[in-house]
Amino acid sequence: MFLKTSFTTLVVGVFVVYVLHTCWVMYGIVYTKPCDSPQKDTCITPYLAGNPKLQLSIYTTLQSNANGGHALIFKEEEFDVNSKFERTVNVSLPKKTRNNGTLYALVFVHQAGVSPWQDPRQVHLVAQLTTYMVPKPPEISLISGEDDAQDQKQESQNAKRHEGSATAKGDATSSPDRPVSHWRSRLTLNIVSDHFLFDRGYLPSDVHRYLRVFQTGKKMVYLPLLFVDELSNRVKDLVEINNTSSELPLFISYDSISLGRLRFWIHMQDAVYSLQQFGL
Repeated sequence: MFLKTSFTTLVVGVFVVYVLHTCWVMYGIVYTKPCDSPQKDTCITPYLAGNPKLQLSIYTTLQSNANGGHALIFKEEEFDVNSKFERTVNVSLPKKTRNNGTLYALVFVHQAGVSPWQDPRQVHLVAQLTTYMVPKPPEISLISGEDDAQDQKQESQNAKRHEGSATAKGDATSSPDRPVSHWRSRLTLNIVSDHFLFDRGYLPSDVHRYLRVFQTGKKMVYLPLLFVDELSNRVKDLVEINNTSSELPLFISYDSISLGRLRFWIHMQDAVYSLQQFGL
C-alpha cells in the first residue's frame, strides 16, 4: 500500500511539474520584456508612434524578388493600421501561371503617395498565391449517379484529342496523381498596433526576422511589424488553375494584432512548417 501511494504521488508530482513547465514556456512565448525607459540607448521605439501617413500596396509577380515584373492589384491609400477591412479583388493570371506555374504577392506598407521602391522606410513581405497539390477526384451526384463523372471524363478525353502533336507528351505529364497549381483565394494580413518599446538586450528571436530598424540621431526606431497569416489558407478554399483561368478572385483580409498574439502565430506557423518538412 505504501509503495502504491508513493508511486501515485510521484506520477502526480511529475505531471504537475510538466504542466508548470508548459505554462512557463507558453508565458515565455507571449511575454516580451519591454524597455524600462525610452531615454535608454538600448531602447528601440516604434515608427507607428509618430502617426505616419501610410499606404498598403499589393503587387503580383512571377518571381518572389519581382525581377520578372510586377502588377498592382490593390492599394489602400489612407491606410490605418487600427482599422480592420476586407476586400475582394480580381487578379489576372499570367500565361506562365496558367500553365502550371506559380504566382506571388508582394505586400508593401510604405509612405503614402510614394512608390514602395522609392521609399527607404518601406516594409514588405512575399506571400505565395499558388500551391501545388493533387487535383480532387470528380464528385459523383447521388441523384444522377455516374452521369456527371462520365461527362467530365468525356470532356477530358475530347480536350486531349485536340492537343495535336503535344498529346503524347501531355499524356506522360498529366497523370491524375501529378500535383498541379492551385489558387489560394485568401490573403490575410496583420500589423502589430502596440506601441511597444523593445530592449535590444531582450529582443525575441522569433520577432527579430520581422524587425526592420533604422537610426535617427541616437534613437533606434523599428518599422511596422507586418505579418502574413499562412494558417488562414484552407485546403477547401483552393481553386485548381487551368489554361482557361484567366482571372480569379482574391479575398484580402486585414486586422491589427497584438505583439503577444503575433509571437504565438509565428511559433504555430513554424511548427506546421516543420511537420510539413517531415511529410506530416
